[in-house]
Amino acid sequence: MFVFHLSRALLAILVATRIAVGCDSSADCSNGTCVCGQNDQCGFTCDAPPCHVDCASGSSCSGTCSNGTCTCEQGASCSFECSTPPCHVACDGQNSSCTGTCANGSCTCGSGSTCSFTCAAGPCRTTCADDAKCVVECPNAGVAGTEDCDITACGSAAAILCPDKHTLACNASCPGD
Repeated sequence: MFVFHLSRALLAILVATRIAVGCDSSADCSNGTCVCGQNDQCGFTCDAPPCHVDCASGSSCSGTCSNGTCTCEQGASCSFECSTPPCHVACDGQNSSCTGTCANGSCTCGSGSTCSFTCAAGPCRTTCADDAKCVVECPNAGVAGTEDCDITACGSAAAILCPDKHTLACNASCPGD
């Protein structure tokens, strides 16, 4: 009976500690989804895919996706990497800074956002809302603007191929401009 009460007491302490701590400054998302709470600051890694990251509104968040999706909710500031394709990045909107690596997947830049994406391995398809600013770095020259690395929607504008021949821009300046 003593062991049972001791086990319950330890479990209660662990739960209370987890609630008090909130988001770990760094946590592993292996085989699951890590969530950064509203207005929190978080950093997530991935040791074993699949890994998904969800950064809540107002958060400042970084993470590694692997065979998964990284989401930057409205008003969050996010930075995502990809360790194992496919990787998808979704910047929901009003993101002052949303950067991410897509691989064999899609990147989305929502309304009012400033996004910078890297395509690690094609195909990478990017969509940018009408009032979003997007820059996409493709793996090498000759791939930008093809189905391997393209901005498929740029609001009412057209995506441009930058002078370096491996970067695309939508409603944004090319690197070095």
